Amino acid sequence: MYVQCSRVYQKKSGTLSLNRKLVESYRDPKTKRPRNRTVKKLEQLPILERARLIHQYGGSKHLRVDEWQELSKAGDFARPQVNLKVGNVYSGAGTAVAYYNFRESGLLSVLSSQLPKNASKAVKELVLHQLLTPSSKSHFIKARKNGYLYGLEGKSPLSATSLYSAMDELEDNFENIKKQLNTLHQRESPILLYDLSNSYFCGTKAELGGYGQSKEKRYDRYIVTYGLVTNQQGHPLDIKVWKGGTADANTVVGQFNNWQTDYQAEKGIWIADRGMSGEENIAEVTNLGLDYITGVPGASQIALLKEQTETTPELFDQQNLAEFESKDKRYILCKHDTKGYRRENQYAKNRRKVYQALLKIKNSPQNKNKEKLYHRAMKALEKESQTSFWEIEVSPLSSQDKNTKPRYQLTFKLNRNQVKLYNQIAHYYLLQTNLNKQEHPAKNIQENYKGLHRIERCFRQMKSALDIRPIRHWRKKRIKSHIYLSFICLWLLKYMENKWRKNGITSEVKDTLSFWNNNLQLCQLLDQNNKQVSLKWNRGENANNTIREITSYGEFSAINALL
Repeated sequence: MYVQCSRVYQKKSGTLSLNRKLVESYRDPKTKRPRNRTVKKLEQLPILERARLIHQYGGSKHLRVDEWQELSKAGDFARPQVNLKVGNVYSGAGTAVAYYNFRESGLLSVLSSQLPKNASKAVKELVLHQLLTPSSKSHFIKARKNGYLYGLEGKSPLSATSLYSAMDELEDNFENIKKQLNTLHQRESPILLYDLSNSYFCGTKAELGGYGQSKEKRYDRYIVTYGLVTNQQGHPLDIKVWKGGTADANTVVGQFNNWQTDYQAEKGIWIADRGMSGEENIAEVTNLGLDYITGVPGASQIALLKEQTETTPELFDQQNLAEFESKDKRYILCKHDTKGYRRENQYAKNRRKVYQALLKIKNSPQNKNKEKLYHRAMKALEKESQTSFWEIEVSPLSSQDKNTKPRYQLTFKLNRNQVKLYNQIAHYYLLQTNLNKQEHPAKNIQENYKGLHRIERCFRQMKSALDIRPIRHWRKKRIKSHIYLSFICLWLLKYMENKWRKNGITSEVKDTLSFWNNNLQLCQLLDQNNKQVSLKWNRGENANNTIREITSYGEFSAINALL
């Protein structure tokens, strides 16, 4: 049955009246055709009864205003009291804030445009999980069932096969993702910071694994090398991956040919430490159209400083920065604040160790072999890097019998002029650049070089906060996708960090989000039939304090919808 309504115009009164009736459809038994018949005329009924019948049989659009008011007064729209109970509890407000920034930063739209739908969804969950509670991929599949997105998005399943397929898609499309990320925010400076680090593996079968100088002192493990490029604020722009043990100096050549399009920049100043300042690298960077500021390698730096102490000793008398040119290169002479005194103390300790070692060799009875005695002395000097400070000589003993085998004695002397020279140059370090003096004075060169601490902070965050190591993958494709995933996590973390810093907030992003996750959690409300009615944040003293803190951080919009 349904409500049929016709409108009747009264010519005498000039009014429009409604003729509503309850109609039933049936099929004529003879002709087998559908017919309608009137069950009840509704206009003759009392207003409340009429309104209820019209509303009951789907004629709400035919109700007049006075009929709606009668239904409301009669309490027909009052909902019955339902006793709700708490079902699953999901964590929490920290994930909600991270997901809100995930969307607001444009990262979600980039992943959605470059990855298939299922892969984009899996990578999104992986990034948020890695940011707040980093763990292995197999543990993530179980842990995600307690997460904010799992409850919010309808408890969608995710298998290990789907997860690793999503990681493969990320590796295949990372170059496009990276380029699109670099277009989201305008660069404020031409500065490009570059540095290298490495991380170790769990096993010894990794395709990109190799032994080398481990930054984490894990010389017993395979490592993989990766280089990070950031802007002046420390926001990541690019990451490259090489086989473990690759030298710093071999990572620049041919890797950044498209830097202008990749980093959305017309000009660039390449800043790197002295490990990447070889002649070949400098020439390659210059050929790419980049200016550069780098440190000077240790041996070259000592040689240059020695030369300047002899030719222009007045440089070392200046309190401020000094600069000079040598072989058509511009050098900036910078002074350490406290490192020079630490070096002096270390040199003194090493000299004392060498003196004790040389004295022991001198008094040793094993002095029949001249070459062996000299080799032992040189080994003691090289162990403490003291070959420049000591003069050693091996000579025959003066009082010995001619019929016996000759014996030798070791004599050594400290070169005090060298000690004085090294103590002087220990307080200084050199920078080299091709930037001109007028546009880039020495002070700006030093400040820009010191900006490398920001990229060091990025590496610390990747290793400590995001747990990039140990790497549990062995295939080349999966190793790269794991590092690329950590890069995207770092991108989101630095976006939030820079956003908070602009508001004067200096707390660590991960620690703050984890605290919010524990104190403000998402609760599932169930009815008597164990069906989900809604999702709400838990309330209490700690929860209310957390809400106020989130509001003070400017992130209230992330949790407002579920309050």
